[in-house]
Amino acid sequence: MTRALPLVVLALVAGAAGFFIYLKLFTHAPPETPPATAARQSAEFAPSFTLPDLEGTPRSSSEWDGAVRVVNFWATWCPPCIREIPLLVEVQDRFADRGVQVIGIAIDETEAVAEFAADFDFNYPVLVGQQDAMDLANVFVNNFIGLPFTAFTDREGRILRVHTGEIHREQIEAILAELL
Repeated sequence: MTRALPLVVLALVAGAAGFFIYLKLFTHAPPETPPATAARQSAEFAPSFTLPDLEGTPRSSSEWDGAVRVVNFWATWCPPCIREIPLLVEVQDRFADRGVQVIGIAIDETEAVAEFAADFDFNYPVLVGQQDAMDLANVFVNNFIGLPFTAFTDREGRILRVHTGEIHREQIEAILAELL
């Protein structure tokens, strides 16, 4: 019993030290403002890309050259992504005549997205990819950390705004007001 006591004390001290190291390294105070839209330090051009749509037809980003693009990365299993869809449909309706094009890029399997899309009235192109779409998201923002993610380009194709997390009406309208 007395020989086990030092081992128990050592285990408790090691556990406490490990816990405090974990707290120091892996927990952070929440940001003062939620993740939101960030202006790009230097405007980079959006990458050219080709991804299949829901019918399997390859679609090229060059189809939307000259438009203000709202490129939304999402997935069928992502609740905030799903909540954004009606707003993006509305944005396409309201701003299409002013040269805005919403482009959805689902990071998922084509079958899952096609089945999911049957329940929504998408009025903008929905493209599908897996690793290729995640790689594309990394090009749009150098540190892709999650979904949903939306990038905004001007008519020349420069990425001027990026938004990580669910986007809301006030945010998207403010960004489009700057770009139009």
